[in-house]
Amino acid sequence: MVKIGFGHKKVTPPVGSGLIGYFETRISKGVKDDLYARSICFDGGEKPIFVVSTDFCWVEPSVVDRVKQLISERLGIVSPDVVIHGTHTHTGPLTSLNRQLIYTENIPVDEKYIEQLPSMICNAIEDSYRFRKNVRVGFGCVEVEGISFIRRYRMKNGTVITNPVDRSQIVEPSGEIDKTLNIMKVTDDNNNLVGISINFALHPDTVGGDLISGDWPGMLAERCSKYFGCEAVFFNGAAGDINHINPYDSATRTPEITEKIVQTLFENIKIIVQQIECVPIEKLAFSRDIFKMPKRKITEQQIEQAKQWIQKYPTTNLRAIVGRALLKQAEINANFLNNDVALLSLDRKMGAFFMSGEPFSSIGLKIKSMMNFDYKWVVENCNGFAGYIPDERAFKAAEENKKIKGEEFPAVNVFESIGMEASYETSPIPCRVAPDVEKAILSQFQQLLERHKKLI
Repeated sequence: MVKIGFGHKKVTPPVGSGLIGYFETRISKGVKDDLYARSICFDGGEKPIFVVSTDFCWVEPSVVDRVKQLISERLGIVSPDVVIHGTHTHTGPLTSLNRQLIYTENIPVDEKYIEQLPSMICNAIEDSYRFRKNVRVGFGCVEVEGISFIRRYRMKNGTVITNPVDRSQIVEPSGEIDKTLNIMKVTDDNNNLVGISINFALHPDTVGGDLISGDWPGMLAERCSKYFGCEAVFFNGAAGDINHINPYDSATRTPEITEKIVQTLFENIKIIVQQIECVPIEKLAFSRDIFKMPKRKITEQQIEQAKQWIQKYPTTNLRAIVGRALLKQAEINANFLNNDVALLSLDRKMGAFFMSGEPFSSIGLKIKSMMNFDYKWVVENCNGFAGYIPDERAFKAAEENKKIKGEEFPAVNVFESIGMEASYETSPIPCRVAPDVEKAILSQFQQLLERHKKLI
């Protein structure tokens, strides 16, 4: 019988820490709501597996490696299996001194906090290990409408634009959307709630400003925890091209949208949790792999263009930002980027695939279609930073944009993707992979799945 334990610890950074999520430098001036690391320990009788959700934009690999060292030191587990997910809040701190990305160039960090962070995360993991017990587990899901939207649109001139400002020029959304809200319910032998875990795909960027916040994922976890009187852990799905903005509803651009998202999901969760029946889980299986993602190729012509843009335009101009991103990517001497992935299953009832980066919803849906489980989870932004992972169609659209417009990126002053009038997700700013990345990921996932089936 599989044992499960939950644990959580506060990981809020000091006020004055920089906030990651935009191109502008933001210094936190206070705390809207605390950030947490929330851990689940799965123990099938051999080596336990730790799956952690943190209220960060992402968690650097150096932090993951240090957490693994601490688990070995504190719990005596050799080469522990750990997945650390970042919910992708845009109002949290950097988790390490990464200066390889244009997002992180000028963001100040509290070095003492950075040094202590792996231990803070490990404290939550220790609690989940300490509190593991025999449990009964059940699953449920429902499609949730009205809070998540494809953010890429085909326009009347044939281009595909991210978050277009002029809605009158929109023809249709460009992409598929995964609206599935997944719930895992865990009870003890007396049917008392021990914890719930939540999986839904939606970009968390609704709060903004200069206050530290876990955005709607952190708020949802807290609301569920208080209502049910148990632990609640949230995991974001494949949301690379999904956000909360409905271009035909201006209310979705207001601060009130945060509460709408939280309350809509919360009301659905209350219904699902009540309906789920829990049973003992007999078989826990866990597989790891390093997927090789083909890296974007940077040509000499692009390098020269980048240098010209950096000289010609101010640092906040889109072309200057693209130029800096191109030069940073040109420094990466590799044909492939590593993606640290994992697949966890509980009996044949539930399978959860964890990967780094922000895959498009269509990729997540294709991964789910390959999984032979009753309930299928895809979790993004795990164990490092990989940027956006667009589908093949998006790269083709970006090429078509250049043919139609003649120039891919307008010379506009910009602090975020809204208003760029470009295909943001495929641009060199957030995307480091090549157009054949979707095919590579799906092929490697099929191989991982075949290996995993032998463990079930």
